[in-house]
Amino acid sequence: MTRFSSPFLVFSFIYAVPFLIGVFYAEWTDREFHIHLGWAVISIAYCYIFRFKPFIVLLSLFFVLTSCIDIQYAMIFKGVFTSSSVEAMEQTNTQEALEYLASYFDPFSLFVTLTYLCLSIFLLLRLRCHGLHYKKRYQAVALFFFIVLCGFIFQGLVVKQRFTKLLPGIVGAYPAYLKGNKSLADEINDRAALAKSSPDLFTNHLDSKQTYVIIIGEATARNHMSLYGYQRNTSPNLGSRDDLLLFDNVISNFVQTQPSLRYTLTLASPGKTPDYNKALSIVDAANIAGFKTFWLSNQQPLRGTYSAIGEQADVTTFISNVYHGREVGRFDGLVIPEYEKALADNADKKAIFIHLMGSHLKYIKRYPESFNKFSKPPYFAYTDDPSAKEKFYIDTYDNSILYNDTVINEIIQKLKSVSDNTISGLNYMADHGEEVFDTMDFKGHGPDTLTKASFDIPFIVWLSDDYKAHFRSKVRQLEANRAKPYMLNDFFYFATDLMNLSSQALRPEYKEKSLFSSEVNVGERLVYGQDYDQTFGQGSDEERMQEKSIDDDQKQQEDQNEGIQEFPLAGLL
Repeated sequence: MTRFSSPFLVFSFIYAVPFLIGVFYAEWTDREFHIHLGWAVISIAYCYIFRFKPFIVLLSLFFVLTSCIDIQYAMIFKGVFTSSSVEAMEQTNTQEALEYLASYFDPFSLFVTLTYLCLSIFLLLRLRCHGLHYKKRYQAVALFFFIVLCGFIFQGLVVKQRFTKLLPGIVGAYPAYLKGNKSLADEINDRAALAKSSPDLFTNHLDSKQTYVIIIGEATARNHMSLYGYQRNTSPNLGSRDDLLLFDNVISNFVQTQPSLRYTLTLASPGKTPDYNKALSIVDAANIAGFKTFWLSNQQPLRGTYSAIGEQADVTTFISNVYHGREVGRFDGLVIPEYEKALADNADKKAIFIHLMGSHLKYIKRYPESFNKFSKPPYFAYTDDPSAKEKFYIDTYDNSILYNDTVINEIIQKLKSVSDNTISGLNYMADHGEEVFDTMDFKGHGPDTLTKASFDIPFIVWLSDDYKAHFRSKVRQLEANRAKPYMLNDFFYFATDLMNLSSQALRPEYKEKSLFSSEVNVGERLVYGQDYDQTFGQGSDEERMQEKSIDDDQKQQEDQNEGIQEFPLAGLL
């Protein structure tokens, strides 16, 4: 057993297994490759130089435990931990965490992880660090690597604080997240100060009564809405309306809620100044223009930037607080009573923001049992023969879309019922879409599994008769832009234009960034460094449905021809 307990062999196993799994399952960058290799060298070098068993065991155990997390992430999500991954974990409450564990539970990855953990502990218990006589030249080489790599690490961690470039997996991602994370209380205070420093930036000169509603959905893929051509009738209520404007070429900027809403709800754009922490939000703009603002959320509070934005509203309501932290059965319909109170408020100018849970995993938790409609074919998936588990998730996701249709329709209908002699407008969009076995063997959303369905979102506008009468040319232009390529990066300009908020300082940008403009042109739609239109295909949903129909007809004709060739007498029987 001695030959299996040397530091070199023990560390080779401990570092090699997560390394090989990561390379096999995930798309590693050169940086991640070099990070793992460097830490393996420095750890083995330490053993050759110092041979101090307690420290070696503690260092090894730390790496083994964090590697278990990295192995699970690589095998399940096919990616490498980043600060965004940690942020998603930090922003998740206990109930959501349990739902994710249940949704992504994989027996094989768990078996691999537990096997790695047990074997690593077994080898560490057998580790021998004393009585080993290495030649001095080996110790010299080890010392050289140890000093050089320690120098790089010191420079990165202490001088430049480049955590993610020098530490592997979650070990590097977590400190990077902490470094960039800002406390919610500080962000709320900073946002309040920012709005006070911009008292005259936005104005609204209309004397009429006005009510505007912005609905933020969650994980809603438009390709699962019959309103947009899905072959299951998941949008019976919205689909029966004739007073909606549907936009079929709008995409999200990220496939995660937090980064998406940081830029959707503010003047900031990814990679450009100002930073989202220093950019006014839509709520700020409405407040500055003299509106009474309401933020109604079925998401959990203390969730970062969008909670800080919501806290700037005159009335902020988190449904989870109203219902004493209730998780089970906290459906989006519970927002309706709070919404009715906002509509009944006697303020002449109101802006109501509603943040839903939508179709967030676990899908079966997002709708009452009475909406359990879809449970049998047809299924539309990446494979012609989806498994029972895949069918279950497709069914439950479609049921959540069906329930969401009811909630959105009721919100629209209640606004319509109080819109006499009121200029009113409503927009519904989602923070991002969702992949539900549409194009690959995956459900959910994340930066390691980018698909078309995770970016394509519904974008719906409803306008009152008074709005249409007052802004005829503006509405005509909006209708003309329904198929124009658009992205949530520029949503701020659309939303403030919808609410008729004027800003002399920002007026030039509205020409290219608002869907109400005849010159709207968002340019290249970059998502995670990729050109969306080149990577995932161009064109509106209608054009893609026509192409699909043509392809289906061609395939059907080919199948018929194959049948004739295979059974030449079939036509005579």
